[in-house]
Amino acid sequence: MECTICSTAFPSHGQPTCASCARALVYQARLDRLADLLSNETLRRQVKHIISPPQDLLSSSLSSGPELVDITECAGKHAHAQVLRESQAIRVRCSIINDQLNQLRQKIEQARQENISRKLEIKQRHTDMKRERTEMTSRVPQLLEPLHATIRRSQRRLDKVHARTLEGRTKLCQETARLAGLQQKRRRLPDGSIVHDYTIGGISIIDLRQLNSAQPQLINASLANICRLLVTCCHYLSVRLPAEITTPHASYPHPTIFSLQSSYQGFQLPFPGSTSTPSSSRTLDHRSLPKPRLLHLDRPLVALAKEDPAKYNLFVEGVALLAWDVAWLCTSQGLNLSSACQVVCPVGLNLYTLLRKHTSGSSTPQPTNPDQPTSTGQPFGLFSHAGVPQTSSLVEGGDVMRNWRTASFARFLDKIKQILFHDMSGAEWEVISGDDFDYERDDEQAVLVGGSRASRPAASITSSSSRRVVESEDAAGDDGNKGYLKLKSRRVDRM
Repeated sequence: MECTICSTAFPSHGQPTCASCARALVYQARLDRLADLLSNETLRRQVKHIISPPQDLLSSSLSSGPELVDITECAGKHAHAQVLRESQAIRVRCSIINDQLNQLRQKIEQARQENISRKLEIKQRHTDMKRERTEMTSRVPQLLEPLHATIRRSQRRLDKVHARTLEGRTKLCQETARLAGLQQKRRRLPDGSIVHDYTIGGISIIDLRQLNSAQPQLINASLANICRLLVTCCHYLSVRLPAEITTPHASYPHPTIFSLQSSYQGFQLPFPGSTSTPSSSRTLDHRSLPKPRLLHLDRPLVALAKEDPAKYNLFVEGVALLAWDVAWLCTSQGLNLSSACQVVCPVGLNLYTLLRKHTSGSSTPQPTNPDQPTSTGQPFGLFSHAGVPQTSSLVEGGDVMRNWRTASFARFLDKIKQILFHDMSGAEWEVISGDDFDYERDDEQAVLVGGSRASRPAASITSSSSRRVVESEDAAGDDGNKGYLKLKSRRVDRM
């Protein structure tokens, strides 16, 4: 077989060239590959110097001037190409910005047109509203007249109902006081002066300042009648007294009254002193139970003060609370009543003035006694805790009770205790009964003035609210001698 390069015959082994020609081709290929590598290295250095030329071209590794020229020209071309690329990018950005600017201008123009149309619409609406307002103003009296007429009719009906309510309350309280027997009686004293006594059902109403000289049965009956009358009238008037009163009922034989702080707590308490357990104590309410003040005496008040001072203080406080309730009710229903002790103590005078004089509707004459209640001009029954009061009545009621809210029950109670204590301290003369002459004690020997004991009658006794004095009258004995006095000192412990 002949070689395709040198035409030399050689044994065929499936190759188109001989061994020497094949070897020469391999060497030539290696030389070409080496030349290409050298050329690539040169080009790489040139590209490197073009992209980032050295600081000093003369001191660089470049050896010939043409290379420097090539580097310079290539660097210029590279810089020019870079500038062209940047310019193209800038032109593209400018084109995008211009497109966005055109869009914004279009939107601004569109918004301006919308604002113009909206202003025109708002102006038209203002014009329409002004026209409608003018028409409505002219039609308001005509439209509101039926409503005003309905309001006037409703107000007249409300005034009639309010007047009938006040009249009904007045009549109920009048009849209650009349049926209870609340009366005023005149009594002439030995000196010719006239005093007034007040009774309920024929039982005198005791003044708080005269409790020491009153019998316990009279005090009990008087307090029970006052409580019953007061609770009934307050029910008709729909008012709530400052101190809650509990009238007698099943398993509750006597009236009681709560303190101002313990009133209206919703407790169902047993009668004071009973052994029954209240239903409220079996619930989950663990608050301390209030203690009602018992308005009942089982002995004279002086003896109670000496034997049981704690019970005495509770009773005096209960009676003072009852008088305070009466004075508060008088003030709320249109009587000019202060919180002074001399004004609150006469419970009978206050009740009679409120339920018999003030409910009659006639003007109360100016009393000679400055402490007697006078009318303020407010109708009876106007002040009430029930229903919806009118604005005028609400203002009047607030004005009436404003001064009473500043009153202090503690000062009033201290004054009552002080009066009763001085009254007991001043009562040092003991009343003598006929039985005292039947025996003698070593420490109570009679002072014989004259005559025999059997020839003298019992001494005549007179008493006052502040002192009991035993005075001996002259008795006509057989020998005409005087009688004798028996003096027994009494000391009451200070409360």
